[in-house]
Amino acid sequence: MARPPMPVGTWGTINRVQLGPGQWVARARFRDYDGVTRIVERGGPSGQKAENALKEALRDRARLPAEDLTPETRLSRVVEEWTKELERRDVSDGTKDLYRRNMKHIVRGMGGLQVREVTVPAVDRFLEALMVNSGPETARLCRVVLRGICGLAVRKGAMPLNPVRDAVSIPRKAAEPRTLDVAEVVRARAQLAEWDARLTNGGALRRTDIADPVDMILGTGIRTGEVFALRWDQDVHLVDIPYIEVTGTVKEITGKGLYRQGYAKTEMSHRRLILPPFLVDALTERTRDSEFVFPSVTGTLRSPNNFRTQWRKFRAAHGYEDWVTPRTFRKAVATLVATEADDETAAGQLGHESPKITKRHYIRRLHEGPDVRSILELFAS
Repeated sequence: MARPPMPVGTWGTINRVQLGPGQWVARARFRDYDGVTRIVERGGPSGQKAENALKEALRDRARLPAEDLTPETRLSRVVEEWTKELERRDVSDGTKDLYRRNMKHIVRGMGGLQVREVTVPAVDRFLEALMVNSGPETARLCRVVLRGICGLAVRKGAMPLNPVRDAVSIPRKAAEPRTLDVAEVVRARAQLAEWDARLTNGGALRRTDIADPVDMILGTGIRTGEVFALRWDQDVHLVDIPYIEVTGTVKEITGKGLYRQGYAKTEMSHRRLILPPFLVDALTERTRDSEFVFPSVTGTLRSPNNFRTQWRKFRAAHGYEDWVTPRTFRKAVATLVATEADDETAAGQLGHESPKITKRHYIRRLHEGPDVRSILELFAS
């Protein structure tokens, strides 16, 4: 029976040969990473020195390239390699930032394991603990990231199968979208206008500028980041048939700060939206002392996070529940348009690629029972 080949990255017996006075050579067979066995040799003034030189060369040759992974590699090292791969991928900065934040949970919970120890039960234990300690949404995102990390290990030959594929799934709770009806929106608009027009203790006007951005959401259905990315000259057109063009969004990324991303969330998000009269009036009355329609107090790009902080102060002062957020007004747009027109029109207004997204997350359905008045009236006959 044929002798089995040496494992890749190993060598056989070292042989010394004296070529002449003070001339020695040491040789060994080495199986390279392409599977081919080759003779490697080194010389020296003595047999021992030639062998030492050969051993050093063989160790260097056996050392794995930096990007190679094995079953003994720590998962934290695979995370590092996957991070490099992530930076090269054509995904948004926001997605990269989200994935990087969730990698911290993975490194903390599984980073010390060798790749061969990352089994389905190990992944299950990690995800179940994460659901308890950090919540299902964090566990769901970590599952997505961990699947990509283990996928890299599979492609590098360090793992036979991706264990995340068969690990516990985290079901997404299908909650009924909650939003405000027309009467509640009208009341909120009046309260917002009054809130923006408050006076300071010294009697000066304190403009928090929440009402107009909310009106922009109500009049278009665009996202908060898209609101603050609007520019007067490029995106707003108030002549003839007034419209805005959604061409970007505002992002705030760890290590990069606040910036305007020059493209919208999806291809469908880049859209032109005709404006209702109440929004045209609001825009016409605004001053144009910045390139941005809704700038910060210093005239620069405005942070959506700061806007949400201002919103929470308004919400607490007026007794709204925590579920009422700026996104709630986007849901109000979806619900009203779907009711008065149809789901497809609502999806197009919000910039969704499919009405399924709009129906699942944005449109509040009024579940009406059948008209059985005449039947129930029998109880009173």
